[in-house]
Amino acid sequence: MKKADSVSGKRPLKRLFFRNYAVISALMIVAIFVSLLSTHLFMRRYIDDLDLAQIKGENIYQYPFDNISGHLLEKYGGWFEIVNELGQIIYVKGNKEDDIVHYQEGQLFAKMDVERNDDAIFYHGFPADGPHGESYVLLWKIPERLFKLSTATTFFAALFAVLLFILLYFYARYSVRQVKKPLRQIVEGIKEMEHFNYTKRLHYSAEWEFVEIQDAFNRMAGRLQRTSADKELVENNKKNMLLHLSHDLKTPITSIYGYSQLLLDNETLNHRDARKYIQYIYDKSSYMANLIKDLFELAKLEDKHTELNKEKVNITKWFQQLVVEYYPEIEEKGFELEAHIPEEPLHVKIDKIHMSRVITNLISNTLQYNPVGTVLYVSCERTEGDVILWIGDDGIGIEEQIRDRIFEEFIRNSSTVKDGTGLGLAICKKIVALHHGTIEVEKSDRYSTLFRICLPCTVEKQ
Repeated sequence: MKKADSVSGKRPLKRLFFRNYAVISALMIVAIFVSLLSTHLFMRRYIDDLDLAQIKGENIYQYPFDNISGHLLEKYGGWFEIVNELGQIIYVKGNKEDDIVHYQEGQLFAKMDVERNDDAIFYHGFPADGPHGESYVLLWKIPERLFKLSTATTFFAALFAVLLFILLYFYARYSVRQVKKPLRQIVEGIKEMEHFNYTKRLHYSAEWEFVEIQDAFNRMAGRLQRTSADKELVENNKKNMLLHLSHDLKTPITSIYGYSQLLLDNETLNHRDARKYIQYIYDKSSYMANLIKDLFELAKLEDKHTELNKEKVNITKWFQQLVVEYYPEIEEKGFELEAHIPEEPLHVKIDKIHMSRVITNLISNTLQYNPVGTVLYVSCERTEGDVILWIGDDGIGIEEQIRDRIFEEFIRNSSTVKDGTGLGLAICKKIVALHHGTIEVEKSDRYSTLFRICLPCTVEKQ
């Protein structure tokens, strides 16, 4: 739908070609028209300088016929014919170039009609009177000379070629400009990609196909930019993990080394002090063992080939059993339990071992880092095909500066730095993600810490 919207109203590229064909055809017609008109004016002005409007029959005709002046024939060519009322040619002056001796009825008028005359001879007629009042026609017949036709053709062809070239040149520049702009941006975008600059976007108005290229390029650039950012984030996370890991291992290793050295060098230590030092060594070793265990677990969850052993589970019953297991510890530490888990069965496909770690981690954190009298809140509900698990408390809460990063590796409250590895919530997020679910920290007026776990509910077969 998005793609359709992006190119709506844009004309396809074939319409551009059809428009070019139409415009070029129109330009050719214009060039032909202008060339014909110019050729006509040129021939009349410089070649065909005969102006019949200035020539009158009485200035040519004389009787007897031998007295007819021949100066016009010498200048413009052709010959004179005297035609009587019967259409007979009774006199010829000049070099006659046809074999007509008699004009049929209406033939002479047809010959004088330029539109109907198909001869290569122009007919010009002047009325004349005979010596006894009879009616004659003084006919001036001028053959169309080849050199005139050749001159007109050459002039027309040259003018047409020049006009067409000029018109096509400017239209081609205009057409190329329409295509050149998107092509230039595309080339610039590709060059930016070669230099790993994925922020470049194409923005132009062009034909449908170019808009599709623009949208495809922008989508690709967006994906590459996100991939590059994700890669950079992964690299930074690796660097931070190595930094945190080296820091978290340095302190216990230093303590173990120091207390071990003290036990070895001081043989006079009493049993009480020796046991205290051994307890220190045990605690630090236990911390490192848990840290390495969590790192190993996190690495397994990040492996793309990791497969969960999912099975269909009644999540309400399973959740109740997990909470019940913690009830003795809840009472022992003086916590209050607020549980809203329905009896209605809600089925979800989960890996019980991995998902149990998520729930136990959240509950254990609440019991371990909060004071006596804290309320532990657990709830379960179904909304629009999903199952929502709520786990929260009204204890010390999460520090505001790390709330948005609480699921990253080695992110901990300052009060839990000495005890936690900082990997528990990161592992929880990985496990929930492998179940195609989400885990988030919600803001609540009643609970300072509130986790929301959303899992897809299994569709019951009818």
